Amino acid sequence: MQRANRKAPRFRQCGFTLLELLIASIIFAIMAIMAYGGLDNVIANSKSSQQALKRLQQVQQSISVLNRDFTQIIPRAIRDEFGNIQPYISAGSKVDTLVEFTRGGRVNPANLLRSTLLRVAYQFEDDKLIRLQWPQLDRAQELEPRKTTLIDNVEEVSIRYLDRNKQWQDQWPPLNAVGGGTGLNATTLNGIEIVMTLKDWGEIRRLYAMN
Repeated sequence: MQRANRKAPRFRQCGFTLLELLIASIIFAIMAIMAYGGLDNVIANSKSSQQALKRLQQVQQSISVLNRDFTQIIPRAIRDEFGNIQPYISAGSKVDTLVEFTRGGRVNPANLLRSTLLRVAYQFEDDKLIRLQWPQLDRAQELEPRKTTLIDNVEEVSIRYLDRNKQWQDQWPPLNAVGGGTGLNATTLNGIEIVMTLKDWGEIRRLYAMN
């Protein structure tokens, strides 16, 4: 009886070769780099949008404060810390401030026994527009104003004043003002123009009519 000459079956090993693993790793690395680049762009755009929104809010708040201050100017002179009478609005004669004036509309939610008037000033310093506010009109020598940075990244600020002859003045009261510009009989102020140039936004111009 003859036996069949059978060969033992061969088993093939299943798996990846080193070359295939290398190619797969390279493809995965390329996809990871592309995904990271896209994510980085998304994050950068998100940060840029947040900064732009924050800047927009700062500009809007600044314009709102300027509107409240300059639309509520009141012709009420004050006495400074040295006892000298100062006009209700003074501009162009001081080195440290752009303009200083009396305004109404002071909020009093607690109905305290106090004046509804404020003394406000503006400074331009270190590329910032700074607002100063005194708690009372007639000042004592130790009385210090509260300073608030209204907006930064400012390139230039200019203010001019329209008199009753429709002439623009860089200083107020003008040198030829009646009574020195300290009271109701002073030279009539018809309007104020503020031009603020921001380094990122450009020029912002506001014009306020005086009653």
